[in-house]
Amino acid sequence: MCGIAGTAGFGDLALVKAMAATIAHRGPDGEGFFSEEGVHLGNRRLAIQDVPGGAQPMTNEDGSVVVVYNGEIYNSPQLRELVVGRGHRVLTHCDTEILPHLYEDEGIGFVSKLNGIFAFALFDRTRKKLFLVRDPLGVKPLVYATSGDSLAFGSEAKAVLASGLVAAELDETSLHLAMNVRYVPGERTFFRGIRRLPPGHVLEYADGKTRQFSYATTDWSPDHRLTRGEWLEGIRDHYQAAVERQLLSDIPVGISLSGGVDSSSIVAMVARATGERIQTFSLGFDEPWDELEDARFVAQRFGTDHHELVLHEPALAHLSEAIRHTEEPKVNSLQLYLLHRFIGEHVSVALSGLGGDELFAGYDFYRYLERSERLRTGAIGAGTHVLAPALDWLAQRSAAVGRPALDLFTRKLEWLASSGDGARHYLLLRNAWDFNPALLRRVYTADFLTRLEGSTREEYDEHFRDGGPYEAAALRAEFATKMTSDLLHNEDTMSMAHSVESRVPLLDLELVRFAARIPDTLRFEGGPKALLKDALRPVLPEQVLTKKKWGFTFDPVEQYRKDLGPMVREMLTPERLAEAGIFNPDFVQAVLKAKPHQRLRWHYFLLWQMIGVQIWHETFVQEQSYRARSMTP
Repeated sequence: MCGIAGTAGFGDLALVKAMAATIAHRGPDGEGFFSEEGVHLGNRRLAIQDVPGGAQPMTNEDGSVVVVYNGEIYNSPQLRELVVGRGHRVLTHCDTEILPHLYEDEGIGFVSKLNGIFAFALFDRTRKKLFLVRDPLGVKPLVYATSGDSLAFGSEAKAVLASGLVAAELDETSLHLAMNVRYVPGERTFFRGIRRLPPGHVLEYADGKTRQFSYATTDWSPDHRLTRGEWLEGIRDHYQAAVERQLLSDIPVGISLSGGVDSSSIVAMVARATGERIQTFSLGFDEPWDELEDARFVAQRFGTDHHELVLHEPALAHLSEAIRHTEEPKVNSLQLYLLHRFIGEHVSVALSGLGGDELFAGYDFYRYLERSERLRTGAIGAGTHVLAPALDWLAQRSAAVGRPALDLFTRKLEWLASSGDGARHYLLLRNAWDFNPALLRRVYTADFLTRLEGSTREEYDEHFRDGGPYEAAALRAEFATKMTSDLLHNEDTMSMAHSVESRVPLLDLELVRFAARIPDTLRFEGGPKALLKDALRPVLPEQVLTKKKWGFTFDPVEQYRKDLGPMVREMLTPERLAEAGIFNPDFVQAVLKAKPHQRLRWHYFLLWQMIGVQIWHETFVQEQSYRARSMTP
């Protein structure tokens, strides 16, 4: 696992070294560079496989194909046999080395053979073509910027900014998206001019021009040939195989353990596969919802070497450093930052339970979408459709009053009104609020609203166009947007901040391709994640299968009472908000004056985001401006 950076059409060795230095945390074990006229590539290495012999860049036999790489290819043993059988000389046990040989034989189409988590740059020196490639599910990041015939790329935006090709400027549409759904979906980043390469895509650069194309998609078409019992057996077998593949490492592997179904099942699968005593890690926040006792039960049941930490220090004190690494103001990244700081004191590879909820419908809002079917059909549906304009009008009037205590009522009115609009119906459950002009006027300044372009729904409409059940469309939307741009982004950046490689067995490509074909009637039957739980019944204790879901998270009301409220008063003063010109000071003051309550959870998350935006601006925009001024003669 590593970090990569590079330029094409401009730059030199000194520049790419400076770019790589910004992501040294991703690879503290070494660095390597390739530089010739027109293309400059850099790598920072976290040594996982072939520790003494895996330095990058790597090439084919004659040096005509050069690769810098970040990730793990889980079917690399089979692919190594393939290239050796074709007569290639392979000198290391690193998965990186097989890539130039596969390209030499098959062209860039070879990427469809890879099962893993990866982002890499491959340069064909003979044809003068540079390829950037990202794994099919977007587990590993890759961002880039273009200007004229110049290209800069990296594992993080910090590396691209260090190239000087683009300045650190806020993308205001991304800010608006993040304020609504708490992440930036799609190809945008928080930086104007820096884009994400989408999952399963290749970006080709040649003769100063770029083109982008897809090489992998997820097939969600249902397969009705299997019985429920056969699906359960298939899930269990594919999952076990995924865990065994992802144990590939020359250094110790740990597991982040919450005590829930997903992380506990990884512990159980590892125990079945190896019989060895593996290290597990749990983090608590000294709150009533901590799951340390549940994690302890699983660790004892499977005999792990268990480590747990209760964080008594103020969690929000680490928010600035977390944002520096995640490069976005994220409310759900801080717990992962602190967890991986703890894990990194012991191991450099950890397995995570991320993906079970996304693949097997584990969230409560799916039940709300299923139940709301009655609002869309029959006499009730007809009545709701007729009343929708009146409900929207009432919601706008309610929001315009400006009382935070009324906003939960306002959002319920909007949700009822949206029953005939799948994307909006789903997004309201996911906290989006830009459908209500009165809320927009309360949260933002009038000046910012005049500049605001686009709406949140534009990234989601395509998933709701087929007229099918909302819950099925929402699951595909979650998989394409939130999972990649939010959850996996957090998992990668927060683990690599502490030089820890996080692997996600529930998102193993073969398991995903199998589970995506499960008919929706089975996937949603029986409640959240029922199919996965039944598949794991021979593996996990009943206490784990019936455990209430919580996970590594904060309660916003508790945080508001402890740390968030004081931070808001310090950082979101009317004067500072007026200077920034984005958020309406009246909104912040109204929330501060309201009595703390669970119905204000939405408001506390917004305040958290606002603080994050301010920290992001200070961290990237102001720092770059200061450095530029200090370098001016």
